[in-house]
Amino acid sequence: MGKQNDAFTAYLGRAEVLADLYNGCLYQGEEVVKAGNLCEVQQFYQQGLSERVKRPTARRRERDAIRAFWNEKSYVLLAAEAQNQPHLAMPFRCMEYDLAEYARQLRYIRLKSEGKIKTGVEYLSKMGRKDHLTPIVTIVLYHGTEPWDAPKKLSEMMELEEIDPILKQMVQEYQIYVFSLEELQEENFRTNLRELIGLMKRRSSKTEIQEYCRKHADRISRMDVATYDMICVMLNLKELQDKKEKYLENGKESIDMCKAMEEWAEELREEGKSVGMKEGMKEGELRGMQKAKESTLKLVAKMSQNGDTEYIARLMEPEVFERMAVKYGMKA
Repeated sequence: MGKQNDAFTAYLGRAEVLADLYNGCLYQGEEVVKAGNLCEVQQFYQQGLSERVKRPTARRRERDAIRAFWNEKSYVLLAAEAQNQPHLAMPFRCMEYDLAEYARQLRYIRLKSEGKIKTGVEYLSKMGRKDHLTPIVTIVLYHGTEPWDAPKKLSEMMELEEIDPILKQMVQEYQIYVFSLEELQEENFRTNLRELIGLMKRRSSKTEIQEYCRKHADRISRMDVATYDMICVMLNLKELQDKKEKYLENGKESIDMCKAMEEWAEELREEGKSVGMKEGMKEGELRGMQKAKESTLKLVAKMSQNGDTEYIARLMEPEVFERMAVKYGMKA
């Protein structure tokens, strides 16, 4: 499962995919978040920062995907976490990421203000009154097969029943927004994320996967390489991954997954035929052995009734068996 999460992390890091994810999950497919308006967070932080200023060191554990989004008026940081199974501490984990990002912002604000503020509250705070933090929005893309049954709020990780009501009201809340891949509407997505979601929703049935590919052949035949790689990893299609070069189209910018799936399906059919023939032969052999056993027992019974007991021990000899079978009318 770690390999799948790592693959999702790299995939969501692409600007066009992250934009499509937000538009599909929050805006029913309307293109509110444009990939062209997303930039790397580091690039966003360094705006207005002198090259001579030493940058804060990066955190060792980065979140799955995060970009700065400019909506023509202000910036918002858009983050995404991919999860393949429910996580009992997910509210805290996302909150920890957000707090670390806010702390990072504050360090950059203070670097930009260094030497410019001399007195007063601003000097004490090491930031100006016009400085501000940039809000962060985090969504969790859950791609597991079982329903999410873990906390979605920080309070759900606590025992609050016996706490004084007034104090309880003052406990700070933090909520996460979990979007289950199984419940997403594929038509709300514009990039090949649509096909990835569609195929993963059908991952339990190879027949449904093949039918989906045939139904959406126009888009799937022009799939980008990154999505093809993702599908191979998420559906565990190592055979298709190994043959990737064979299906590359248009100067290696897109890939014909329809052709790949058709050939894969044909291989499965041939494999099924071969297995079926072997199983049929084995079943035939077993039936023959059972029939021979039953015939031998009947012959032994007749020989015992008619006094030919001295030949019973010699039935393994072909000539004796042949003679007794003819004698008692059991010769085919």
